[in-house]
Amino acid sequence: MADALFVDRQLRPNALVGRILFKVCRFFAVCAGIILILMALMSLTSIVGRTFFQHPILGDYELVQIMSAIAVSMSLPFCQTCRGHIIVDFFSTGLPAKANKMLDIVASLLLATAAFILTWRIGVGFNDMLTNRDASMLLDIPTWWGYLPMVPSFFLLGCAALYTAWVDFSGASA
Repeated sequence: MADALFVDRQLRPNALVGRILFKVCRFFAVCAGIILILMALMSLTSIVGRTFFQHPILGDYELVQIMSAIAVSMSLPFCQTCRGHIIVDFFSTGLPAKANKMLDIVASLLLATAAFILTWRIGVGFNDMLTNRDASMLLDIPTWWGYLPMVPSFFLLGCAALYTAWVDFSGASA
């Protein structure tokens, strides 16, 4: 995926909607990468503090959980626009190209449906966490902070899946 961030000239769509969607998805992926780097540095600092100074970062496990969920959800839309999701083609290898294209369209539509349902349900969870004032145990971080970036991430994933389905269906050049 790191190669796709810099050598993605073939992946860049020609249509205005595709270009905007691609740039937003790539921005989310870069933000996810930054979150992962910060998470790694925090974990390293906590491990060094625990090992040499008997003083780890308080709540590092809570932070890793929140940051991991955010990073994964933010990287999924770019993976879809780059068509980087794993495809198990054991049964479809011998099928004609047209049949494989139809399977790709169906898979993209199913992914879009799942992403929009997850957007809705995570939004409901976000609202519940906000109104209930739920917080983490050690650091007392409001739980809704982790939900907040996940709602637009899954919505963007749904939009990216719909766009890739449309490109496959129409035969447009991404």
